[in-house]
Amino acid sequence: MKKLFIFTMLSFMFVLFSQTTADAFGLFYTNSTYPVTATGNEVKDLSALKKGTSHSTNILFLVEVGDAGIDTAAKNADIKKISYIDVNERMVFIFWRKVTVNVYGE
Repeated sequence: MKKLFIFTMLSFMFVLFSQTTADAFGLFYTNSTYPVTATGNEVKDLSALKKGTSHSTNILFLVEVGDAGIDTAAKNADIKKISYIDVNERMVFIFWRKVTVNVYGE
């Protein structure tokens, strides 16, 4: 019975922690930013690009609220031509997780 319980808990933990999307993943704390895509649009001045953000927040991997979509981030900054997209993921064990999508473009 004890072995079954341990196996069940380890299986649960494996499934729970395999759901993260971050390229860098810390077991207890994560704060990483990574690129999702670049469109190939020519950028002459990076400082002239607009930046739109969107985010979602997750609590205990039970409730997630927000819209971390690329479309939402682009609309928030009135971006018509996307140059590149970054994602920032912050997580504290299973208690709290926030995904922020940053869209850069004109």
